[in-house]
Amino acid sequence: MLKIDPKNTPIPKLHHMLLGSVAPRPIAFASTIDKDGNPNLSPFSFFNAFGVNPTTLIF
Repeated sequence: MLKIDPKNTPIPKLHHMLLGSVAPRPIAFASTIDKDGNPNLSPFSFFNAFGVNPTTLIF
């Protein structure tokens, strides 16, 4: 497993790794359970990242 310490990693490298994590757009699954206990699983593919210091990831 790769371990990254942001405090000891140059900002340009962090930025490159962040961009690689959101492009091409990954597909995730969002799951919910309604009030009756019925599960719902939906594909989700909107991710974006802004800045590096601090990093902001939106979805």
